[in-house]
Amino acid sequence: MKVVFFRHGPAAPRETPGIAENDRPLTPEGKKKTTDAARGLRELDLQLTSIYTSPLHRAVQTAEILSDILHLSRPRLLDVLRPETPVRRLFAELRSLRGETPVLVGHEPMLSAAVSLAIGGRALIELKKAGMAFVEYTAVGSRVAGSLKLLVTPAALRRLGSS
Repeated sequence: MKVVFFRHGPAAPRETPGIAENDRPLTPEGKKKTTDAARGLRELDLQLTSIYTSPLHRAVQTAEILSDILHLSRPRLLDVLRPETPVRRLFAELRSLRGETPVLVGHEPMLSAAVSLAIGGRALIELKKAGMAFVEYTAVGSRVAGSLKLLVTPAALRRLGSS
């Protein structure tokens, strides 16, 4: 199974007065950076089939931008992409997505933990906002195994999208 992990774009700061943590939106600059990064992801031509997103507002906004740029159907909410969810619960859900090459839009540290587990859990990987990792899993279940195919910074995605 092939999966793209995409971290939400730059959002309003934590503890912004009047905005609950789960409701923090992308900033105007965050929307632009995410749009440009999505164009770069499109240039990679990874044969993506679907988009799933955390229900938190900043992730949903990111997923909507991705679906528009990648010409994929509207993002589907996936509760296990919430930031507090243990990564093993995400892997249990991934089994139901076999046959797809999804983009999973979510948060740190869970996304990086999912990538790290694929490569043996020995590497410390941190996805930056509007950055992505492409992983090919050979086992998803009680045992997780796979390989990291691409790890692309947001700046590199934006450059790729502007060419």
